[in-house]
Amino acid sequence: MKLPQIPPQKIQGHQKTDTSRASPEMRKAAEGLEAIFTSEMVKAMRGTVEKSEFSLSNSATDIYQGMLDQEYSEIAAKQNSLGLSEQIVDYWLRSQPNPQYTDNRNHVQGSVSTGGTHESQSNE
Repeated sequence: MKLPQIPPQKIQGHQKTDTSRASPEMRKAAEGLEAIFTSEMVKAMRGTVEKSEFSLSNSATDIYQGMLDQEYSEIAAKQNSLGLSEQIVDYWLRSQPNPQYTDNRNHVQGSVSTGGTHESQSNE
């Protein structure tokens, strides 16, 4: 199923960040946040619809409708149809312009890194 894509709006004074340095994990997390937002928005919209005596609504159809809405939300996020995930990645990259992530630490075999402030200091 292909959802229509909403064109990005031009914001005055906003330059697009180079998102090529975004990791796949960062993109996946941003898509997950967009899916959650979309799902909650659809749930809120469905809550505004009044149920009539002619509707065939029961607990099973409510569960199915919730699962269907969740799937639609995930599809929309993967296709970036709202553009929210790109904005999230852009914000994350702008908040840390020069990340200093290094995985070249000297780890001792079998040790566990806790991320503590004095972890790199030796006890000698």
